[in-house]
Amino acid sequence: MSISAKVQPAKVSLDSYQGYAGLPPLVGLMSIKDAATKGLTVTESADRLKHLHWSLKRLHGIFVARITSMPVYELKMAFSLHAHNCAEHVASIAGRVREMRQPPYGLDTSPDASLDLFFDEVLAAPSTVELLLGLYELAVPAMLSALNKYLAETSRIFDHPSYRVLRFARVEFEEVLEYGSAALGQLVGAHQQVGDVELPHCQTPEEPRHAVLQHLSAG
Repeated sequence: MSISAKVQPAKVSLDSYQGYAGLPPLVGLMSIKDAATKGLTVTESADRLKHLHWSLKRLHGIFVARITSMPVYELKMAFSLHAHNCAEHVASIAGRVREMRQPPYGLDTSPDASLDLFFDEVLAAPSTVELLLGLYELAVPAMLSALNKYLAETSRIFDHPSYRVLRFARVEFEEVLEYGSAALGQLVGAHQQVGDVELPHCQTPEEPRHAVLQHLSAG
């Protein structure tokens, strides 16, 4: 008489899983629990990337369009560098979208009319100070926030190519924002007349910031 016993696999909690000999699981990118529960769908990821791509494309256009007429040489140099940064990230994000989608990719059309309305207003800023406010107190902070939001919510395992592309973009946009904030501090000062309105530096209302972020990050 033979007796066969079924061996039941040991149940391992996602919270308590540890790598062999204490080695970090999943190359240290995520915990097992986060890998099993966290992340964006391919559709969500592609949609957000298209919003970021279009916003970077519009930002690049603004920087380039305002270089010639910019009377401050230091800002000409800054706009040139920041336009170059935008162009490189436009190309890298477009490449990532092409990896995730079949043509047509939808990269040549605006994903949100409200984004174009916002960037048109920044492009049409009538003075240097108003242009800097639109770029470095609204557009660039919203871009950085959208990058942080994507990186915080995506899976570093299954969406690792996007994670690498956007992590580099975040590093450069932190530098862009650092320069822009310093420029505003010097040119705007504590209180500055912008047209007929007196604006205290760095007091742009939170509502416009939040609205731009919502459209830029696809909600």
